[in-house]
Amino acid sequence: MINKGDKAVCVLCSGTVKRYYYKKLQVLPKLEKNITDLDAQEKRNEEKVIDDFISIMDSLIKEFSARFSQFKELSETFKFIMYPDVISFDKLNLSQFDWLEIEELEMQLIDFQSSSIWIQKFIETRKKLELIEAERLTSNISKNTSHEILETWNSIPDAFNCLKKLAYAILTIFSSTYACESLFSEINNIKDSIRNRLTDDSNSACILLKVTSYNPDISYFSSNLQQQKSH
Repeated sequence: MINKGDKAVCVLCSGTVKRYYYKKLQVLPKLEKNITDLDAQEKRNEEKVIDDFISIMDSLIKEFSARFSQFKELSETFKFIMYPDVISFDKLNLSQFDWLEIEELEMQLIDFQSSSIWIQKFIETRKKLELIEAERLTSNISKNTSHEILETWNSIPDAFNCLKKLAYAILTIFSSTYACESLFSEINNIKDSIRNRLTDDSNSACILLKVTSYNPDISYFSSNLQQQKSH
């Protein structure tokens, strides 16, 4: 997920962000050309500002091109999470997924695409996502589309475990190191030099509570503890 305005947008599911930045890359050279074509008098008056701006444009073009080049290379593979029923195995770029141990992926994909049941499953999922998107555009009500996709993949039997491994790997890709950096910061706050006797299990539990939206019912747990003590 990355930020777009005041909303978090999924790069993999909607493709909106990816297209957004590629369009930006097409516009930036045009802006640079317009600045360069200013008449001589204007350019003399604003020479330093214009040169700085052109330099910034060059840097942005290089930065965005490098940052999203991998998404472009894997764009067909990303479609797998939504279109496993129609995608061709030859179009999948699996160079980044060797660690998954999915040697039987091609054979399982053939079996999967030969089943009308699983084909229909993803056709229905895509229809649901279309309705969710239409609702978002017409009534400005946002729903978690990732939940629908994950729920569909969870319903697929383990006979297609290689397909599921690839889908889960794609769904858990994130576009920046923000999540990792934030997690390390939380770990440093939780397990500091004073709490040196904190076990790994307790540390993991504290981190999960910190980085998730889970809100434990403290009153319920404390009442149960009191009842156990009285017994």
